[in-house]
Amino acid sequence: MKLQRSQVGQMLLPRKLRKSALRQNTFTQRQVATRCSSDLSTSCREEVPNYLAVDVLQDQSYTRQEIFRKVLVILNPNSGFRSSPEVFYQQVQPILKLSGFMMQVVETSYAGHAHVLASTVDLSTCPDGIICVGGDGIVNEVLNGLLGRDDLKEAIQLPIGIIPAGSENSLVWTVLGTRDPVSAATALAKGGFTAIDVFAVKLTQAGVTHFGLTASYYGFVADVLQLSEKFRLHLGPFRYVIAGLLKFLSLPQYRFEVDYLPLSPRRNPKLIPLAEKCNDYLSADSSVEDNWVTRKGEFLGIFVCNHFCKPAQGLLSPVIAPKAQHNDGSLDLILVHGSGRLRLFCFFVAYQFCWHLLLPFVEYVKVKHVKVRPVGNTHNGCGVDGELLHAEGQAEWQCSLLSAQGRLLGQHPST
Repeated sequence: MKLQRSQVGQMLLPRKLRKSALRQNTFTQRQVATRCSSDLSTSCREEVPNYLAVDVLQDQSYTRQEIFRKVLVILNPNSGFRSSPEVFYQQVQPILKLSGFMMQVVETSYAGHAHVLASTVDLSTCPDGIICVGGDGIVNEVLNGLLGRDDLKEAIQLPIGIIPAGSENSLVWTVLGTRDPVSAATALAKGGFTAIDVFAVKLTQAGVTHFGLTASYYGFVADVLQLSEKFRLHLGPFRYVIAGLLKFLSLPQYRFEVDYLPLSPRRNPKLIPLAEKCNDYLSADSSVEDNWVTRKGEFLGIFVCNHFCKPAQGLLSPVIAPKAQHNDGSLDLILVHGSGRLRLFCFFVAYQFCWHLLLPFVEYVKVKHVKVRPVGNTHNGCGVDGELLHAEGQAEWQCSLLSAQGRLLGQHPST
């Protein structure tokens, strides 16, 4: 192209013809720059929108340095309205390829498939992380698969990337500030990591431990989560609305016994040491501390939050725990006391405007450990990051933070 420009400049053409030739030459150069990628070869690759290609190529230095990032992509084809494959292959994959990602893509074929993949994958084949395409559920499966491995200390440091394409994407929206696939892919392309606390929920009787990054919840919301599974295939993200209305009309009473260990402002929280196996977490050693607080009675809801939990859907984007931070080494406990549809309605209306903490029947406290015991015929399930955990008989759930933090791929735009 330099040769062509020099030839045009040397030709004795009229001024208008020389300008026209230069404009045509510049247009050809721009087309070639847009159509050809510089990641693995000089051959032409999939086309992406011009504004995306320009942004990624300007912000990303990996391809210029010929440094490639090897990742495993786990895609849930049933996320949202089953549009995640189209979103990934048409919008996300071209951006990541331009940015130097070498991807092995696996589509899940059954519930728990992502958990199996994360627990058995050879970490040397994806040293730069695992990218989850779907909602918060698939991220939770991958997290639990990694933390169930024998090489636990290495697995917890493997970064997790998130492409939001599911029914609920609260984690990536709250922590990384992105809620659409293209913005999330661009954030991954720019690089960087975000540290995040990891909490564990243990069912004491069964000795089963489940890990999470967003929140665990009990009462009405856990009841709605269980009912919504009946409408997953037909209603997609709207299943929560239908299940919530049905459960609201037939609202039962929820009785719990809650013990929590408040976070002392004078000292750092005592976190659970990193053990060899995940079931070694949340031992009863924390019960030796004598400043536990007990609450008994009726509760419409109990929320234990790891960050302020901003939903990706909706116009107002309210937050349930406004004082929570994803890396502050503490959990935020919200107790909604009482029963009845009127009180529940008042809570959700106030929540939409972030006024719920002003209600007299709402209690908010930062804690280190929480124990929740359903009483009588109360629904004894527990929701963790959109996944429902079942218990039989009288259950006790214990929730605490781990000492080691996890890592997410990407950074918040304000960082």
